[in-house]
Amino acid sequence: MENTALLSENTSENIYHCIKCGLCLAHCPVYKEVLLEEASPRGKVQLSKFVTEGTLPLSEEIKGVLFDTCLLCGSCVANCPSGVHGANLFSGLRWRATQRYGTNWKKKAFFQILASKWKMSKMAWFGAWARRTFGGAWIEGKIKAGALSVDGIPALNKKPFSQTIEEVIKPKGETKARVLYFHGCATEYLYGDIGNAVVDVLPRMGVEVKTPREQVCCGLPIFMSGDRDTSLKSIRLALEIFSGKDVDAVIVDCATCGAALKNEYPHLLKELHDLGMDVTAGEVKAAEELAAKVKDVTVFIDEHKDWLPTPEDTKEKIRVTYHDPCHLVKGQKVNAQPRNILRALPNVEFVEMKGADDCCGGGGSFQVEHPETSLKITRRKIDNIYATKAQVVTTCCPGCNLTIGDHLDKEKGMQVMHPLQLLQKALAGR
Repeated sequence: MENTALLSENTSENIYHCIKCGLCLAHCPVYKEVLLEEASPRGKVQLSKFVTEGTLPLSEEIKGVLFDTCLLCGSCVANCPSGVHGANLFSGLRWRATQRYGTNWKKKAFFQILASKWKMSKMAWFGAWARRTFGGAWIEGKIKAGALSVDGIPALNKKPFSQTIEEVIKPKGETKARVLYFHGCATEYLYGDIGNAVVDVLPRMGVEVKTPREQVCCGLPIFMSGDRDTSLKSIRLALEIFSGKDVDAVIVDCATCGAALKNEYPHLLKELHDLGMDVTAGEVKAAEELAAKVKDVTVFIDEHKDWLPTPEDTKEKIRVTYHDPCHLVKGQKVNAQPRNILRALPNVEFVEMKGADDCCGGGGSFQVEHPETSLKITRRKIDNIYATKAQVVTTCCPGCNLTIGDHLDKEKGMQVMHPLQLLQKALAGR
């Protein structure tokens, strides 16, 4: 493999936009904890430059420095005055390093499960059975998955979400719009209540919701870890199911899935096509067409808020704050819409938290592989949440939901919810 062909010309050229100003350092959650230049976006960009130019080999040591200390949260991208897209650069080199050195066997097995609906369903069933049979607060409280305590992980859905609803749910009155619903793995197997809120609220607005049963993982956890070959199976299935359909939007309730469909699919497939890989121009076009229709569910609702029934006023208000998921605020530039929904609810007293758009420290497997750094980042977030004295913290990312919920003091009784769950409660009976 020649170094000159490590990445597409567009991704490689992006390296030279870096002016080494260091503004990214103040926004990188990992750098703020470890204070090492090689952990900073600026340091990684320079190392990437040497690797792509061939003056530095893509060794296992460089692989560790470049990737193991990166959350791929996009904070550096969002705050770079020169427009350097570090996330595309680092994920591309992570892919090349994975081709050269392979994938950790545990990750490889997990990715094979994620890419298969049958395997994922069976594993979810087995996990639920094992937890019922061998679990319990005493045992689970002693088991850690990196920075996560197993007893803080919610119980799996009794049945996969898509098996509990009709594939097509029509509004009772006039149909004002039709959408496809990409619910992602977390809603399917862990947070079914979020999915129920989506398919409850949208039809109340006059929106027909179709939830394709054959959908699988968006693939982002797979290709961000470098295993692009495995991820292509998930990506191609998503394009087959969701691209080119006569609908008004493709709705997502997960910031990570939204970022995958809206941003990563077009970039990834175009890069593979430009490098002469087994990706067609038609697939690139399909990804671009899908990206144009993808909307976070809070964006869709905010755009059509005049379709919402008027929530019943109430004397009792819930004090609520909001955490911005990195893949939503930095990846999709969605900031105001979830807040607009929360502020409009008569049963909610909304309060902004300090550092609302700071990373929660989860980063998928980062919190498992680098628990000490992850815990420090998460602790900042938890302290900021507690300072609001909120009863509920809302977020549009199941991964953030999991990380934040796992680290909240259970005795304080604070809940983590999706904004749509609060909207659903406000509309109950309307």
